[in-house]
Amino acid sequence: MSAEPGVPSQLSSTRRSAIHRIVTLALGQPAVVLAAAVTAAGVGIWSFSRLPVDAYPDIAPPMVEIVTQWPGQAAEEVERLITVPIETEMNGLPNLDVVRSISLYGLSDVRLVFKDGTDNYFARERVFERLRDVEAPDGVTPDVAPLFSPSGLVYRYVLQSPDRSPMELKTIQDWVLSKAYKAVPGVADLSGFGGQTMQDQVMLDPTKVAGAGLSVPAIAEALGANNGNAGGGFYSEGGQFYYVRGLGRLRQPEDIDEVVLAVKNGTPILVRDVGQVVIGYAPRLGQFGFNDRLDAVEGVVLMRTGEQAQTVLQRVQAKTAELNRLVLPKDVRIVPFYDRSDLIRLTTRTVEDNLLRGILLVIVVLIFFLFDIRSGLIVAATIPLSLLFAFICLDLRGIPANLLSIGAIDFGILVDGAVVMVENIHRSLARRHGTRYSIREVIAEAAAEVDRPVVYAVAIIVAGFLPIYALSGPSGRLFRPMADTTIFALVGALALTLTVLPVLCAVLLRGGVRERRNAAFEAVREAYTRVLDWCLARPRATVLASLALFGASLLLAAGIGAEFMPHLDEGALWVRATMPATISFEESAKLVPQFRQILRGFPEVTVVASEHGRPDDGVQARRIAAAGG
Repeated sequence: MSAEPGVPSQLSSTRRSAIHRIVTLALGQPAVVLAAAVTAAGVGIWSFSRLPVDAYPDIAPPMVEIVTQWPGQAAEEVERLITVPIETEMNGLPNLDVVRSISLYGLSDVRLVFKDGTDNYFARERVFERLRDVEAPDGVTPDVAPLFSPSGLVYRYVLQSPDRSPMELKTIQDWVLSKAYKAVPGVADLSGFGGQTMQDQVMLDPTKVAGAGLSVPAIAEALGANNGNAGGGFYSEGGQFYYVRGLGRLRQPEDIDEVVLAVKNGTPILVRDVGQVVIGYAPRLGQFGFNDRLDAVEGVVLMRTGEQAQTVLQRVQAKTAELNRLVLPKDVRIVPFYDRSDLIRLTTRTVEDNLLRGILLVIVVLIFFLFDIRSGLIVAATIPLSLLFAFICLDLRGIPANLLSIGAIDFGILVDGAVVMVENIHRSLARRHGTRYSIREVIAEAAAEVDRPVVYAVAIIVAGFLPIYALSGPSGRLFRPMADTTIFALVGALALTLTVLPVLCAVLLRGGVRERRNAAFEAVREAYTRVLDWCLARPRATVLASLALFGASLLLAAGIGAEFMPHLDEGALWVRATMPATISFEESAKLVPQFRQILRGFPEVTVVASEHGRPDDGVQARRIAAAGG
């Protein structure tokens, strides 16, 4: 036997199809094909290293949330004077699908859900245009919430200090951390919870106020009027240019004492004459508890819609390290207690383990049935190379990988065409064992026998995934990445089957192959032959048995159940406690520590954090959460 150089020249013209010309071209340039495969593998590894990975795709529809606070007003007034006018003004917006709203004490929350495919910034622009025409009560300004989805909560932390009060930590949160985290690319907002909001308060003495002939509204108006700077233009003198300003803004509590409230008989009445200036805190509507701490300060980092969680989290973690090291006082530390990267690592590890087990299982099965280690490894090479090709395509299109898309890949489908190609090449070479032949010509002839069926088979499988692109809404956003990943992998497997695998066969099987007796496979084949003969001899019984099995499977399918999304346990629990609507904040605050204590009693629970009421921005409902590990 000899392996003669050259490309096949005796194939009939009818077999020289476009598909077969790809095979012959690859066999004629083996070095180029192998170099291209190695290069593609390297690019695929690089793409996988930078490919964002998340548990599930973001299935939330385009949405705009309008939040309006009107302190001190009942829910009925908020509904009548704020919520209803906003809903009325927003009716008729382009692509608007659903309007939902809730009115609470001092708070209106209107959510506008738009049709799938609507650009988020287009929707927000239309809302801003209509929002200017809303007639709200004096001093009330509706605000549009930052652009984040319900799945955009990616990072939670608690501020810890051995000495500072919750009010001091809240001040650091509002004036230092909020600005720092909002400056991180990809972060939509930082929502703070817990701690008292510091205020400079004037504690009036009713007797002195009455003796001075003043009223509380008049004092409030005087304080507001005396807290601002005034501009007076400019003038030039001596070749110099000067601004004219009136400095009246209050800078410290002592300045408030000197504010003139009125003048009686030429004598000014100051704030200190009718009251006392103290440092207090605003009325509280929410409280955050952490483990055994009754009042702590929490920060919640919200990711902007459309960003990749993995990338944003890396930036947030770097910013946290920078703030702890360089910015915050030595006795104050940011301690994260929820980080989406833990879920991402779990997802990545799950996907990698599944891929590795699947590849090893396929390799064992291939070697068992082909009964040749070289041929089995050649076929098995299709799996990692086709996956790397899919990663390149996902990276080019900016599609993140997730547990559903990568975990749904069927390795048996990927190697289907490769098994047919390599098995036929193996059989053709074994049939010529001991004779002289050109290995390239034999491989080309063997490939010509199966290349069209292989292409058609892959095309049919790809066509089976095309209806997924017709899905809309959450189902479309959930399953399209899976279809993209599977189709990219199938296309890569087909390209490898027509180019790389014939070249690998020409290189690795050059020494010749022979068919060995596989006793286990022959036993299976003989058993199948006997069953097939029995079925062909009794067609009516075979059809009836098949129909009976089909009917039984339908009955079993009704009791299996179904889930829209695969189960994923990240080790965290969310517990919600609903209290009577009329309960006071002070009374409900006595119950929340008991909830935390009960949850901490379970040995599996490591951290318990509770959110009671709502924060200053008013966008979160009453809830209590426990994170366990």
